[in-house]
Amino acid sequence: MANVTNGCPEGLSSNPDISGPGVRIALYLQSLLSVLLVRFSPRDAPGAYWSMTSTAFSLIISSIVTSVQNQITLLDAIVVVYVTLLPVLASAFGLSEIMTPALRKNSTRAMHSPLLIIANWVRSALTYSFAMYVWISAPTLGSGTPACNAATKLIFFGASLPALGSGRWLSLAIWSLATLLFLKRTLQGSTTIFYATRALFSTIASQKLLKPKRDPKREVRRETVTRKDFGTGEVSRTSRLYRPRQNFHELFKGLTSQILGWAPTGTGAWYRAYGKTILITFLAAWAIIMTELELLLNHVNVNKQWGFGQILPLLLTISPLFSLWESILARRSAGPYNKPRKLRFTISKGRGLQRPHCELDPYSREQIEQMKLKEDDIKRMRAPSPFAVVTINEEETFTTFEEYDTHDPDWNDQFDVEINDLATIAIRVFDRKCIDRDWPAFIGFTTIHPFTVMSNTQVESAEDSTPSGEVKLENIPLVRDDTTTSDTTISLTLSLDTSEEPTLLFVPPHAGHARETRVERRVALVKFGNKKTGRKKETVTHIYQMSNLV
Repeated sequence: MANVTNGCPEGLSSNPDISGPGVRIALYLQSLLSVLLVRFSPRDAPGAYWSMTSTAFSLIISSIVTSVQNQITLLDAIVVVYVTLLPVLASAFGLSEIMTPALRKNSTRAMHSPLLIIANWVRSALTYSFAMYVWISAPTLGSGTPACNAATKLIFFGASLPALGSGRWLSLAIWSLATLLFLKRTLQGSTTIFYATRALFSTIASQKLLKPKRDPKREVRRETVTRKDFGTGEVSRTSRLYRPRQNFHELFKGLTSQILGWAPTGTGAWYRAYGKTILITFLAAWAIIMTELELLLNHVNVNKQWGFGQILPLLLTISPLFSLWESILARRSAGPYNKPRKLRFTISKGRGLQRPHCELDPYSREQIEQMKLKEDDIKRMRAPSPFAVVTINEEETFTTFEEYDTHDPDWNDQFDVEINDLATIAIRVFDRKCIDRDWPAFIGFTTIHPFTVMSNTQVESAEDSTPSGEVKLENIPLVRDDTTTSDTTISLTLSLDTSEEPTLLFVPPHAGHARETRVERRVALVKFGNKKTGRKKETVTHIYQMSNLV
């Protein structure tokens, strides 16, 4: 006798290559192993990201093709929407680790290749497009009859909703809102997507991603923070000078990445260590439960035979398993090395920097004289507007502010970073003028191993027992076109003293000349009779125009 389900003569069925036990178990295991790999070996986060992003691409593209060919049912499409959340969540978790430096309260940011930027955007676009396609075309979607589509249930947080009734409208509302937010983020990041697309095919175009989205504000800020402990009565005060952080072309963040990147004030370190793992586990468990309930409560006739389509996905699970195993073995065989230490970099200055290309290069000296240009204009045109890009282990980077029209910039930019003894630092110098004209802008580079060149790294001050080693590296020659040029140099300082916040090495005018003053107060106070506990934090920021500096 035929299995009749709510008017569906043959009962609800599902494609075993989508909802078969082997396929589901393989996806669950791959997602779990990828999260573990990222959690215990952050350096493998890019590999885990690409692995799960490829899985998400495969699921969505194959589902779109088969649905257009009427080879899957509405139930299959709903299962794919739920199942796709697993690789999306796992890849977003890897992405959150890749972006971790940008979330810290310092000036370093994560490195993003153009391919990573585009792939992340395309993955989000395909996810939202497929979900909207499923629910818009739900009544006639796939190979199932209209009666079978009408009999399909959407399981949402355990509630069984008709897939062509309230379930459809609820899903359309949720996915429409998510799609609108995605389109908004796309418009906001359209310039970044455009530059990243060009950079896939042009090395010169990739230079556009090095410069800020917009010119930085010509202002400097003096920040004074006063903290008071109501319990002990202790009051502390710190002060620093800084320029507003530059806004660069960052990686396109989807909704899941934004959720994982969120952390309450004051819990950032705990959240990065444990909170994200707990949250991603909860979200993944929800997706797995919804998938299993979707199949269980729809009374699906699933082909449970373990054929080629079930065994192959399980065998492919070996890849993330071996990656995790290899990471553990590599950590054991790497030999002893110290835990990461915080190091302060000061990119002091450059000397003798030359533009790679100049507007006057095509002309002879006689032709330039005929132009009747002023000597100052000629010097300005030949001088670069240099900035330095410091890359730590090819994972995170710091970019100095550019200095306009000078061969000898004085950057004096500071930043802190945690590195271990094996870290490699690359410093590259570029000309902003050449970038703006789409010319090759590379001036030169050098590399250092910080703890190899540092002296007195184990020296501790007698008062607070904190490392105080410092070394100044003066006039390091830059390398360009496989040639070391001794007359083109940069200088920097490395220090283990990070007890205070990085600050500018020049003094702004007095407070009376401040263009604007901002005051922020945070108070957490609890009273028990005459006893007080809690803290108060007051931040006063004076903003000065750089043109007014003395």
